[in-house]
Amino acid sequence: MGPPAAPHRLPPPPAYCHEMAAKNLLDRGLPFSDVLEVALTPRTPRATTPRGPGSKPSTPRPVIRGSRAQMASYKDLTPWEEKAIVAAFQKFDKHKSGKLEVHSFFQLCQSLDLHLNSRLAQEWLGSLNQVDGLGLDQVKNICARILAAQTPAVRACAAGKALALPDLQASEEYMRSAFRRFAPKGVVGPEGLRQLLKALDFPDVHCDSFDRYVSEWLLIAGKLEEEPTINVHDFIACVNLLVELCQVHQLEQEAKDDL
Repeated sequence: MGPPAAPHRLPPPPAYCHEMAAKNLLDRGLPFSDVLEVALTPRTPRATTPRGPGSKPSTPRPVIRGSRAQMASYKDLTPWEEKAIVAAFQKFDKHKSGKLEVHSFFQLCQSLDLHLNSRLAQEWLGSLNQVDGLGLDQVKNICARILAAQTPAVRACAAGKALALPDLQASEEYMRSAFRRFAPKGVVGPEGLRQLLKALDFPDVHCDSFDRYVSEWLLIAGKLEEEPTINVHDFIACVNLLVELCQVHQLEQEAKDDL
């Protein structure tokens, strides 16, 4: 009797070429948009820096998702994460009072590559008394909750670790698991894809429940049928482009805030 058969998994399709597809759509007269602009612009990694707790990763900045995830306490932080948070707290506790003002907390998060917009900040801070400042245990607890909603790769970046293959594999499996919950038959339609992106709490950059993004991504992916279906490989390609779009919007908003 031979070894048990490996679990069936769809063979990966050829790599998506968002850039070529976007060029073809523009040549056919599709109006230029932020989604097409991102598809036309390959993602560029940041320069590599020495690794260590709280140091910047060499990958593009992570996109931080919202609070639709399991709750955690600071005891759920990994040693690397806790070390990075403590080091950052000590750096931004300028007066050595054991408390951080809210603006210093945001600086701490940015130093860990946890970039929060105003909506996410309100979700995570909630009803905490922000007037008295945030102590170290409170900061650990908030950061643990933020990290609990992220993929393993994002968590590795926040801890200042160089991304390794197991981090990327774990992140892909995280997304596969989310897809399986919404697609028991292995595929979803456009509405199912929108609901999945909402459930994963990605930033809704157009504030339309991902309607515009999914519509444009379907064109880029060449899914022009009346009732297109999306499998797990399609979904991961869709998420990859969405992450790049969110990164662009983050940087644009931060540039406006700095004016």
